[in-house]
Amino acid sequence: MCVKSKITLEHATSHHKVVGDSINAFVLAASLVYGLTVVYFTQPGIQGVVDEEWKKDGFCIQNIDVPFWSSFDTCLYVDIFFSAILGVMYLAWKNIPGMETSSKIVPSFIVATLGHGIAHGAMAVKFRDGSYHQQIDDEEANAVTPPMWQMIARCAVFWFPLLKASMPKLKNIHVSFLAVIVTYGRGFVKKELEFAYVQTIVNVALHGSQLMLATDEKYRREYMTLPLAGVLPIVMAWNEILFCESYFRSAGGHVLYDASIIVSYIVFYLNCYHFNTKLNDKSLIKQKTV
Repeated sequence: MCVKSKITLEHATSHHKVVGDSINAFVLAASLVYGLTVVYFTQPGIQGVVDEEWKKDGFCIQNIDVPFWSSFDTCLYVDIFFSAILGVMYLAWKNIPGMETSSKIVPSFIVATLGHGIAHGAMAVKFRDGSYHQQIDDEEANAVTPPMWQMIARCAVFWFPLLKASMPKLKNIHVSFLAVIVTYGRGFVKKELEFAYVQTIVNVALHGSQLMLATDEKYRREYMTLPLAGVLPIVMAWNEILFCESYFRSAGGHVLYDASIIVSYIVFYLNCYHFNTKLNDKSLIKQKTV
């Protein structure tokens, strides 16, 4: 406990707040502009800016006709693989002094990542049986509402852990309430805009809640390093909608976006581990010399 207090006092500085505020504000603004860009340039009759190939599905999909190897399939594989790696890291490092803040959201983050991957796996199944595009056509023609059990499952398995990982300080009851709202709101979004809907809401929740933290919490080092994990995903999201046909699809497609999320968090968690273990070692050396 003494080590944790010492770390907090000696390494909480104002530049963490300045840099953290700047990065959070940048990703938040980029996400809002992204959402508005997608909504406007996917309206009927409006062309330009957003890649025409991306518009077809709302994703940049590689190997769409290759069973078990489309971008949706590889999203599932990548999310499972890196979730397992992050899980091992969490079990090994969660009790290290100084790792409390960065470890707190790992369980929710893993569940959210797996839920995300499973959702892509389900979409890949629909690609293989031909029902994916038929479902889009049916929803547009008849405004089909998903079965209640499906909406409840999506709320509990997908949205709740995703929002909890984005806003770990929020009480579960409040996260549940927000999960119900965004699940219901999804019903008013065209299926090909579902990715843009999810990406925008998650980034607004994460970076907006970070900006609203108390000032003393913003002095922590994690406040500066955590939002960095959101930079690569938003860059990938913009590249996907702008350059799908140019290069993004041939480079891997949507799996690049999925991988960027969890790999960025793993890098953040690894950085916290190296920083805190070095700090703990220095504290032990000082204690021995006194």
